[in-house]
Amino acid sequence: MLTWALDNNTWDIGVDYNTKNIALKDGNDRIAQDIASSVRVWQGELPMDEDRGIDYGRPEQLRGTLGFEIKKQANLIEGVEDSLVSFNELKDRQLDITIYATTTEGETIEVKQ
Repeated sequence: MLTWALDNNTWDIGVDYNTKNIALKDGNDRIAQDIASSVRVWQGELPMDEDRGIDYGRPEQLRGTLGFEIKKQANLIEGVEDSLVSFNELKDRQLDITIYATTTEGETIEVKQ
């Protein structure tokens, strides 16, 4: 399976300058990028809707909800057997996480967000 390669800094479509075509990714690079893309998508952003039960004053509850949603999104990617979400830092409203995905081939991929 292939996916379009995205630029690491801008998330714009990458270009294969040798062929002048859209760059593509496969294998573990494809899985890692697809995980990173998937966890950035929130269905209606309900996990972050304070009126639906998330108390922002209780970081552990927020962490549990986000961890569950991120893991769910990562596990939807073809080739992913399971994943683990590690929260590294929350600073200036920026959440730094690492997703450790185990592929169906038994390899572990580290995806920084």
